Amino acid sequence: MKIDINLEYAPRDLKEIYSVVCQMYAIDIREKSRKQSYVFARAIFFSLSRKLTKHSHVLIASFLNQDHCSSMHGVRTFDNLMATSKEFREAARFALFKSCGLLEKIEEDPRDFIFLNWSEITNKQQMKIKEKMAKYLFTNKSLLKKESYA
Repeated sequence: MKIDINLEYAPRDLKEIYSVVCQMYAIDIREKSRKQSYVFARAIFFSLSRKLTKHSHVLIASFLNQDHCSSMHGVRTFDNLMATSKEFREAARFALFKSCGLLEKIEEDPRDFIFLNWSEITNKQQMKIKEKMAKYLFTNKSLLKKESYA
């Protein structure tokens, strides 16, 4: 299922994740391509969008002008690549930090555990993690990036 989205009125959080991923890979992930860089970038976008926001697969995929099944497949691809590729894991970690507005990457971050085990974490635990992250960012405003990603 796919819906038409006016990108001017699209959710701000999806726009932010989109711009971070596009800047990381220096591509536009809305373009139709099967190249590995596009597949990896879309997988990161789909997974971060699904895990960091409350948006449905339909809305997330429609943001990239794709079907909801593409979003579901992207999340599965993300999980497989996180388990098998160190390079992809680093890219996903970097995208998470940029999406959260952090300037510096912290070594041995517990979020690796969260990414690798997200499906086993209950909804209640996921909400607590999101709340703690928001509280951390609010109390440590000096770590937030001042400029826009766009």
